[in-house]
Amino acid sequence: MLMNEKYIGKPELVKANDDSSIFICTQCGECCHIRESKNISEAEEASYRKYMYRHYGIIYLAKLSDITINIWPEEKYLLEKYAKDQGIIISIKPKRAIYDESKDRLIILDYFIDHEICPFFDKNTNTCNVYDTRPIICKSYPLTGSDSYGKCEYKKLDIKAYGNEHDEAIKLTEIVRGQKNLINTMIANKEIIIPDSITEDELFEILTTAEIVEMRFDKK
Repeated sequence: MLMNEKYIGKPELVKANDDSSIFICTQCGECCHIRESKNISEAEEASYRKYMYRHYGIIYLAKLSDITINIWPEEKYLLEKYAKDQGIIISIKPKRAIYDESKDRLIILDYFIDHEICPFFDKNTNTCNVYDTRPIICKSYPLTGSDSYGKCEYKKLDIKAYGNEHDEAIKLTEIVRGQKNLINTMIANKEIIIPDSITEDELFEILTTAEIVEMRFDKK
């Protein structure tokens, strides 16, 4: 999403949202335009990557400027199935991983949809073709966590204005926190061994030769 781009909701839904104490989606389509400009320098990106690796052993497998919405492993396969059923071309790529040196395996933590606009977005109606089974991060929007908000023009800043969205945001926060805790526990118990550092050449070799597995979760 470009910083100066504005998404206009349906007038009747905008009015309903304005008049309501509870958030009502205006179907503006902003959250489905998933690639947004990130004003981050190469130095800032390198610093962030080093921080995440040093503290959590997390490797970013894509540039921060390329990453869109977060998709968990179970969601990836569901979305790919729905896309195939609907004849939709979809590209989902690994987002973050950790490398277990002891077993030479790369553990994928999550993915992202590699499109400018979500391929399930219906441009004619500004609605989602997989609405009932959309990813958890979509269900929580405009909340992006239990106490954080996205850029939705029509969001409400009172957390009490959200029902199902807040419930999903809590789940999302719990998943992220639980994932970090699990990684730290596995490292502490020596179930996985994280190298002190990984060079670009070493990462290329890992991506080429290591066993690829996933860290899954139960979102129910």
